[in-house]
Amino acid sequence: MSIILTPFAKLLLLFYSMTNSYGIALLLFALVVRIVLFPLFLKGRKSMMAMSGLADQQKFIQQKYGRDRERYSIELQKLYEKEGVKPSGGCLWSMLPLAVLIPLYGIVRKPLTNLLGMTKDQFNAVSNLLYGEVLDIDTAQLGMAQDVFTNYDRIVTSIPELAGMPQVDFTFLGMNLADTPHLMFWQQENVLLAFGLWLIPVISAALSVFSMILNNKINAYVTGSEKKSNDPTQRSMMIMMPLMSLWICFTLPAALGLYWIYSSLSAMLSEFANIPFLRKFMKTEAEKKVRRAEELKEMERLERERKSAAKKKAQEENRRIQMERKLNKSVSTASREGLRTYARGRTYDPDRYPTFPYEDPNKLLQKKREEMAAAAEAKQAKKGGKKDKAAVAAAAAAPVVEETVETVTPVETAPVDTTPVHTEPAAEVEEGFVEESFLEENEEA
Repeated sequence: MSIILTPFAKLLLLFYSMTNSYGIALLLFALVVRIVLFPLFLKGRKSMMAMSGLADQQKFIQQKYGRDRERYSIELQKLYEKEGVKPSGGCLWSMLPLAVLIPLYGIVRKPLTNLLGMTKDQFNAVSNLLYGEVLDIDTAQLGMAQDVFTNYDRIVTSIPELAGMPQVDFTFLGMNLADTPHLMFWQQENVLLAFGLWLIPVISAALSVFSMILNNKINAYVTGSEKKSNDPTQRSMMIMMPLMSLWICFTLPAALGLYWIYSSLSAMLSEFANIPFLRKFMKTEAEKKVRRAEELKEMERLERERKSAAKKKAQEENRRIQMERKLNKSVSTASREGLRTYARGRTYDPDRYPTFPYEDPNKLLQKKREEMAAAAEAKQAKKGGKKDKAAVAAAAAAPVVEETVETVTPVETAPVDTTPVHTEPAAEVEEGFVEESFLEENEEA
């Protein structure tokens, strides 16, 4: 920690040696810090303005990819890389004062060890010399700081190794900047000095509000916009920043509150110094804005064409599906399983592999025999002759029995052939055979 604090302490001691005033040394310290950080603050302001110029493109990307968060992030990052903008640029540079305020807090809170360079043993010796007891090195330094200055000669005489210790007066305008301001200043012994310390947090909070108002005015002047901002975040900052400033300055030594005042004043001066640089930057941004507007129009046109083509393709696909459903209505009916129309597949064809019912050849022959016998009887009756029905039946039955045995046997002795038996050809053969046999019997009769 001492490596970080030492440069700040050396700079503050340098300014004190030049002015012989702790308060003015803090003022110079704040000005130098602002000057050193001026380019970084200016870069942060430019980054914030550049981000505001991408609002239209960001809105277009959000409308296009809002539902796909991953794609939205990728496209937004591409936009930032194309325009050379870093989203965290403005916030990053605004946090730089904390990098100075934290080390300064360490110096102001422990001035004897971090500013004057006392060791722990030297501090114990000084506290024993001044108060007759060893005080806590972390909490007693603020109260001892001014006593060390007023008793400097006595301390150096008693503790020779402190002869080279800097002699710093921690008062400014009669106020001890090592003290902490009291909210109820009228209850203190010296009301006037207590009131002066009480004013430091109040002035710091007022300057915080004024600095934000001035910042908004300068932004409106640079950008050429006179419309008042209705940003809720900005309104909340207008309330929170002064309250935070009051709390910090009433809980920390007055030297830190005085530095906060100087920092706010230097920030306002910096805002005025930023105006010519920001106006030049805004001219460049105006040219970029025209180019971005043209690109946005082209992107919107391409997006409309893409949506129109996608819609047309969807309609064609829908028509194709409807046509297929009309053409394959019978297939869809055969393929249905419950509520699922195409459960068996859209190309399902129930007649692709046809099957035939099995019929017994003996029954077919018997049926044919009866038909032929009936036909013969009808023929004889038509001629007017009498016919012996028993003889005709015996003559017709004799050859049928013999052929039945012959025709059934091939069917039963074909175990290898598993295909269904087609009875129509067999019936034709048997029909011809029976007709010939029947004719021969009639001729003999």
